[in-house]
Amino acid sequence: MRANLVIPMLTSAAAAMANDNPFGYSNDSGITKKGEYELQQSVTMRSGLDQGAGFDGGYLGFDLTTQLETGLSDSEHLDIKVNEASLRSASFRGFRFAGLGLGYKHLIRSDAQGGWGAAWGAEIDYGQLDGASGALRTETSYSASLMLQRSFGACRQWYYLTNVSVGLAHDGSATTGAAEWSQGLARRADEHWACGVETVVDGAWKHFRSVDHSSLRGGPSVAYKHGGFSASLTYLWQIAGSPATEGQRDLADISRSEARFLAAWEF
Repeated sequence: MRANLVIPMLTSAAAAMANDNPFGYSNDSGITKKGEYELQQSVTMRSGLDQGAGFDGGYLGFDLTTQLETGLSDSEHLDIKVNEASLRSASFRGFRFAGLGLGYKHLIRSDAQGGWGAAWGAEIDYGQLDGASGALRTETSYSASLMLQRSFGACRQWYYLTNVSVGLAHDGSATTGAAEWSQGLARRADEHWACGVETVVDGAWKHFRSVDHSSLRGGPSVAYKHGGFSASLTYLWQIAGSPATEGQRDLADISRSEARFLAAWEF
């Protein structure tokens, strides 16, 4: 990827971009420092099977998430999120407010000087919309996560990122435990462009005994950054999932495919 032209530039660019995230689903260990802000806007397109009839037995949804990060200190920041959704399914077609979220991230170690970067985070969310049917329901969820990242290669042009998250969700009828592991590997082409692949493995257990659903998803990602602006586009295809509704995939509880565009402005 333009290696002959850009390798001499990467040593200085990598240090400046050590915490830049080229992925749409995994979070990096970088934080927004005190006195700084970052505004993020993401649009996620989802498609899957609908439990009802009509619309060819499927649903198409667009999730819009607006997130503001504000620094509390040089090692911690706070996230405030507002979620909205547009959905076309057998039982609902329209646009609705979907929920709110509040998150906290604490930097353990930066990878700017080499080695692994690490951070931990905690989040509480309130949701009121079923993502497949559009039905109104109240759900509260709590999660904790660990984020690790590493830049490597002769000019630190390769970038690896992994997240492990565990949590609980309660919808009024049952409490569900959830776990997620995501990871991505990307290569920086120059100080602006990066591309790679990302995978997400997740699962949920009702009453901590029976599997409610699980999935393995993966796909490509491309990212661009210039100054305080950055954007990424990630496409994930469901490779496997349970309970199976088509071969070995769960297309009712989990989307058969997702595409996420994420834009961020630092100020």
